[in-house]
Amino acid sequence: MKFKNVVSFNIKRVVPILGLAGATMFMGGCEKDDNGPTRDVEIRFTQKETDDLFYDDENDVRHPSILAQEYVKDPTIRTIYLVPEGTWANMDRNGIKGMRTATLDLIMNYSPKFRGKGDFNFMVGEASKIPEDSLWYVSKGWTINKRLLEQAQQNQR
Repeated sequence: MKFKNVVSFNIKRVVPILGLAGATMFMGGCEKDDNGPTRDVEIRFTQKETDDLFYDDENDVRHPSILAQEYVKDPTIRTIYLVPEGTWANMDRNGIKGMRTATLDLIMNYSPKFRGKGDFNFMVGEASKIPEDSLWYVSKGWTINKRLLEQAQQNQR
């Protein structure tokens, strides 16, 4: 016994269907965009050496440094960490506030790529006198007098 299967089709419908099937073979699907940010960088600064952070123009207007501006424009950079180095132990509450308002706030507002990293070892007790500024530093990623906290924890053991 033989079965004969007859499929009727309309040539007007087959051609567009074959065309769509062929086109999907050559079209790229969801391709991953490899042009996204891929690395983090650090800008290190000390109390006396801040050239990589900012510069003052001839009118004494403060701007992010050329290096910082180039990092912001670079699409392969995800995060720019600002890392304090050296001692900051001579900074009283006025110095802490001044550094925030005159320099660091300017840099942080320049681009969302900027983030704090590392520890400021300010004069003992001075940061607690200005809680709004201390909270700002911590919210941006820095720690304040971390070594004192570590020493206190070790003494409790």
